[in-house]
Amino acid sequence: MQTHSFSATATDLVARFGSTAHDVIGAYREGGERLADTLEQRWKSALKETSPKLTPETRRNAARAQHAFSALFAKGLAVSADGAVVVVDTLVGATVVAIERAAALARQRRQDAA
Repeated sequence: MQTHSFSATATDLVARFGSTAHDVIGAYREGGERLADTLEQRWKSALKETSPKLTPETRRNAARAQHAFSALFAKGLAVSADGAVVVVDTLVGATVVAIERAAALARQRRQDAA
């Protein structure tokens, strides 16, 4: 197999890996957002059900706590998904550079040998 053909095939494979990884990260993010929505609905439902038994201050505190938990969950989801994107992009970029350098070195060695 020629060096150019091998490096093009390898680069294409790495790019596909990166694309698939981005799709998985997107699914993770979407799943996390759906989970957050579900948890928020359940919290509100439980608060509504128990509301008559709670003092106004306790209801306010519960609503504030739910808001804080939701914000923390959303922030954690965003940070982890964004971090995963950076890792994937870095790995894909470094791998493509390594493939290109290896191909260039192989071409240079063939030229030197000729």
